[in-house]
Amino acid sequence: MRGRVAGTAIALALALAGCGVTVPTPTWLGEKDSPSAPVSATQASPSPSLAAPTLAIGDCTGDIDLSGGSITELATLSCAGEHYWEVAAVVTVPDATYPGPDALAETARTSCSKGFADYVGVAQQYSRYATAYLAADATAWANPALRTITCLVGSADGGLVGSARGDTRVFPVVGQCTGPQDVAATAVEVIDCASPHYYEVFAEKEISGGTAPTPRQKESLFTSVCRAGFTKFVGVDAGKSKYEVTYFLAGSDIWKKVGDHRIVCSAGSTKGGITGSLKGRKK
Repeated sequence: MRGRVAGTAIALALALAGCGVTVPTPTWLGEKDSPSAPVSATQASPSPSLAAPTLAIGDCTGDIDLSGGSITELATLSCAGEHYWEVAAVVTVPDATYPGPDALAETARTSCSKGFADYVGVAQQYSRYATAYLAADATAWANPALRTITCLVGSADGGLVGSARGDTRVFPVVGQCTGPQDVAATAVEVIDCASPHYYEVFAEKEISGGTAPTPRQKESLFTSVCRAGFTKFVGVDAGKSKYEVTYFLAGSDIWKKVGDHRIVCSAGSTKGGITGSLKGRKK
């Protein structure tokens, strides 16, 4: 069967603030939504054993119940291993009187948005990371040391490896396998290549310069990086393969807003069901 050459729809999910954790909502790349204010995961008491106030910028954690309940213990994990969240900023709130959840939510919306951009390197709507925050409740507010908002970046699904600091990548990397790609770029699921999957990333190239590639340059990049790379990787020309070639590439409308300036090529099938690598399959 002749392989289909497909340019994957380049889309991002805007991580909208709300309900403690902001779960990315699939949105076409370049669109902007108006974030609503997140709702905090509150702290139960002013005890020094409370986890959130002891977290420092750069700390990583496991799963956090961000439904609005009390958090009394939260261990840190190595960012080099799998984790869920990473502290991007810790904001001190000067109010001696508990400002209330709405005021804290507004402070978190503005302060954590800035903290996110400073830490990750791009605005949240152009990142693959979600955001959340932790703040003390009225009882815990009696302790001045707990009058902070801890801004988190990460994923409610976990599975992150490595720090989010300066990580402006949106698209998957070489060696990763994914689920369907007809979704927002930040919603593309990375799957163990040993498990059934749809695509495998086999090539990428960083594009230098401050402007997006022209249509002719895109065609040249696709030919030299993706088509040529497919032949070398799979062992057969894409036009004679049962697998298709797809690619990720940010559009000119958001080129200067997104930090990921790679063309990323993958091989696979919209039907999925691929197990193992496509390297050397020659079909």
